[in-house]
Amino acid sequence: MSLTLYEHPVSPYARKVKIVLYEKGIPFERVYVAPMTIKEGDATFGEFSASSPRLEVPCLVDDEFRCFDSTIIVDYIDDKWPERPMLPPGARDRARARMVEEIADTVLDAINWGLMEIRFFRRVEKGPKAEEMQRRAGLQLAAAWDRLESDLEGRPWFSGGAFGRADAAVIVHVAASALYGFTPLERHGRLREWAARCAAVESVQRDQGDLAAFVGGEGMRSMRSGPLRRQYRDHRLEWMMKTGGLDVVLRGLEEGTIHFVAWP
Repeated sequence: MSLTLYEHPVSPYARKVKIVLYEKGIPFERVYVAPMTIKEGDATFGEFSASSPRLEVPCLVDDEFRCFDSTIIVDYIDDKWPERPMLPPGARDRARARMVEEIADTVLDAINWGLMEIRFFRRVEKGPKAEEMQRRAGLQLAAAWDRLESDLEGRPWFSGGAFGRADAAVIVHVAASALYGFTPLERHGRLREWAARCAAVESVQRDQGDLAAFVGGEGMRSMRSGPLRRQYRDHRLEWMMKTGGLDVVLRGLEEGTIHFVAWP
């Protein structure tokens, strides 16, 4: 078996997949890809573009089989390696876990993406506008945490009786939000206790180690070098538009520093 994951250590979607692979104990090769700067002629472009039509991470190559989209990838992993299942038994519990994963992949991702655009990439100058957008992000996170708090009622994990894919999807975002100064509030006691349990999970610790190695090296600094073209799509674009960033989008389009992936 030859299993290769094309990933970026900052991508929450790649991190979700890696945690699932680590949790199941499946050996794989990690190939670092920077979707913001990769281009034809780069060593990894051919295989990556063949595996991920939208040039997004993660994508998985299993011998001759190629798979993209994090949710489809973890479906594939669970189907091929059913030992240590990442979803609970029972139709309703499985649907509940999938809905939590969807909230993480759309709502939480969009908010953290927006905060990264403001704080890290400085798409919005420091001042009242940046402060207002971050204030609104905090309110949005609190509302999402309210929903997640209710999903934990009567169960230790979002995936039921054991840590699973829904937990992997959420914890990477809760940890990212904390970096921007937003943590679950006092009223989110179950969510706070859940996050503490996640911190003790070996697969989560391994992923955190991958991220720390990247942040502590040249990789993170290189993300700020030059006029990077950031991809805007669906929920991320929606967040920027509704949270006061219309001018950010228009300026980025004018300056060529944001883009939308064409198909084909």
